[in-house]
Amino acid sequence: MANRIGTRGRSIDLFVRFVDATGEAINSDETPEVQITDSNGNVQQAFTNLGVSLLKDTGLYQLTYTIPEDGPDGYYIDTWKANIGTEQVISAFQFLVISAGGVEESVSPTYEPGDASPFNFTKEETLGINKLLRIVKIRVKNDGVRKVPDGAGGYTEEACTVFSNDELICFLVNSLSEFNSYPHFTNYNFDDERIQTIFSDLIIQGAVILALAAQALIEKGREFVITDNGISFQPPAVADLLNNQYSAQLADYKEKLKVIKNNLKPSPLGLGGFRVTAVSPNYLRLRHLRERAII
Repeated sequence: MANRIGTRGRSIDLFVRFVDATGEAINSDETPEVQITDSNGNVQQAFTNLGVSLLKDTGLYQLTYTIPEDGPDGYYIDTWKANIGTEQVISAFQFLVISAGGVEESVSPTYEPGDASPFNFTKEETLGINKLLRIVKIRVKNDGVRKVPDGAGGYTEEACTVFSNDELICFLVNSLSEFNSYPHFTNYNFDDERIQTIFSDLIIQGAVILALAAQALIEKGREFVITDNGISFQPPAVADLLNNQYSAQLADYKEKLKVIKNNLKPSPLGLGGFRVTAVSPNYLRLRHLRERAII
């Protein structure tokens, strides 16, 4: 079943797939019948094939069932019955029915110092973040796998990441904030197409720099000499490698940031120091003479 939870008075889609002895999907000889029993054991719908339809996949059937408004909450049982060849197949499944709920007075959420407050990104901003986040993960080789003993002499692979999504999103937010606060000031958001396209390399580079700096501190704390029975082991100097990349990236980042923001100067609001050339030169000369200005 695709939809496991429904509410009273609304519809829920129930699915079943029939397979043969080899596990291959197979259609029933006739449209299967369904019986619905509520959480109190009362039959809400006797066996019937009304509303049951065969989807495009072989052996996959669907029933859209409307839950009674006066029915009880709890687990309902949908029992499917079908004839396949000379056999009759009967299977029962469960779905949870809950009340639709009510409306209470709107209360603003409260936060204590130290609570992780949400960013509340819009749908468009989330799409922009996901585009940048994918590139950042590739740049820092974030997603990987590691082998874990399975207890039977073999190994299984499980996901192993360097940074969490929350950390990488914070790096992107800080990078965009620095981009906006560097003179000349701007007010770009992640939903801006320019942040996702022409400025994406700089935003991503700023996030990568923060990631390198954070990981270099952690790696430095691990690089101490281990001595055991006169045998010493010095872990590889990963922190120094990360720090070298950080320094090279930072210099390049600052130079590009300076050039880009200098080309984003706001347009003048007025004439400023420009002189109106329509005024007769004689009047301008007379003005300077009266002010004893030296031309």
